[in-house]
Amino acid sequence: MNKRDEFSPKTKTAVALRASHRCSFPGCPQITAGPSDESPDAVAMVGQAAHIHGAASGPGSRRYLSSMTPEERTDIANAIWLCGTHATLIDRDGVTFTADDLREMKRTHEARCAELQRNAFLAGDSVADLIAIGPHIACVGEFFGAERGELNFRLRSFVDGDIHALLAFVDHFQDIRPADRYVLVNELGDGRVLNGPLSVKKEGSGGYTIQCPVLPSTARIKASELPMDLALSNTHDLFVAGGDLATVSGFTALPQRLKICLSHQAGESRFSPDFGTRFGAYYRLLIGSPWFGHFLKLEVIRMAAIPYHDGSLGSEQTPLRCVERVFAIDLLAGAPENRWLPIRLDLQVKGVGRWQHELKVYIPDESRESAVAAMTGARSRGQGSRSR
Repeated sequence: MNKRDEFSPKTKTAVALRASHRCSFPGCPQITAGPSDESPDAVAMVGQAAHIHGAASGPGSRRYLSSMTPEERTDIANAIWLCGTHATLIDRDGVTFTADDLREMKRTHEARCAELQRNAFLAGDSVADLIAIGPHIACVGEFFGAERGELNFRLRSFVDGDIHALLAFVDHFQDIRPADRYVLVNELGDGRVLNGPLSVKKEGSGGYTIQCPVLPSTARIKASELPMDLALSNTHDLFVAGGDLATVSGFTALPQRLKICLSHQAGESRFSPDFGTRFGAYYRLLIGSPWFGHFLKLEVIRMAAIPYHDGSLGSEQTPLRCVERVFAIDLLAGAPENRWLPIRLDLQVKGVGRWQHELKVYIPDESRESAVAAMTGARSRGQGSRSR
């Protein structure tokens, strides 16, 4: 039997999200996920990430290309989200449904999904935003209340992870790495470190309410107190001023700090493995989708609000140090130029107030991203749970 090159769970989640959990086949009204009557936490999933070029060679494999590598066959570019009926249909007819036809079908459907979501925002309709609970659970939901030491949310649906992952997060909270115990809320532009396990309750409407015990907001410093650092030129290199390497500090160091922190990929630092963003991974999976900006905002919130352990200094601090709230992150181009993606940040900065700034962040190529992921995975397997 030929080995099938299957999509990873992350890729399946991303291709479903890009398709708004609707079948990509023209005219198909099928919504591919919803509640099941089997149990209060069961989900009926009737969609699947289908291969554009077949996952394996042999009889019955449609549009298989022997020249493709396993990595190319399992890449999101080779996936289209379909209901079960249309996934079966395209796998039985490789003549009517060519690879080019399926790619155009996917492109048209995703563009339509993006347009519908943008129009909803422009019309002022109520569109729930993302809430992240640790690094592996992201939900569509709303903040609806706070008490001393507790934040309350209503979750509509999962876009990364599921109810079982959420319950496992609750059950095994004490075993979770301290750096991964957090909640991030796009609606608030803020995040908090969790102070204990969550409380999860099923709602009659099919969603969930969660109560999050949280620590007080992490202390920030004023922008004027940012420490001195070596200055970088517009070409991202060190340069000399007055015979010495140029430096920046205080408020003038903030733009550079933003660029460095947001361009650094999670897992790259041997001294601080919890430092860095997942911009590269999200770019690969979600570029072109309106959800891309939402996930980037979550990452900026995490860098602004959640402290990490700085192994070189032996202390804990938020990476962005002086950013108190993230109002928005806007993409200024559809794709990076020479790996640099222009964005605009709208922030609340301590000692300054509301402040906007345009900058470019580095998006790594796939080979570097894969190497970082492999390093991070090996480190996680070697360390298991740990405390700071």
